[in-house]
Amino acid sequence: MRTALRLIGVLAGAAVCAVIFGIGVPLFWVWLGAQFQETSGPNSGVGMLTAAIVILGPLASYIALVTLASRFRFSQPSDRAPEPQRMAWTRSRDEIRRKNRSTSTFEEIVLTAIFIVGFGFEVWFFFLAKCSSAACFG
Repeated sequence: MRTALRLIGVLAGAAVCAVIFGIGVPLFWVWLGAQFQETSGPNSGVGMLTAAIVILGPLASYIALVTLASRFRFSQPSDRAPEPQRMAWTRSRDEIRRKNRSTSTFEEIVLTAIFIVGFGFEVWFFFLAKCSSAACFG
């Protein structure tokens, strides 16, 4: 039961992160760039300020979010008692693999959100985007 609740929590958190960071942040920067665009229409051209806002804005947001998240230590409590510390050359390979396999809940949420955003983009690009082959592929 506890594992199922944890899985539901990770999926819900990943869905929220995917919507906020995969859709919300880029759309906010596109909207903000549109506020600085002087003219509209097909022949208006994109100003350098607008292009810089749309390209560098999301990048700056993600760098700030990663920096903020790295300030916190996200670890999950271990169910087992801590093992005594041993010298590296006395550890078995299995022990080293077990130690490297553990991921925190935060990492699971972020990785799942990345997969959701990537899959959503692929579905949109291949099935929902209406684009003729000459316009899209040159």
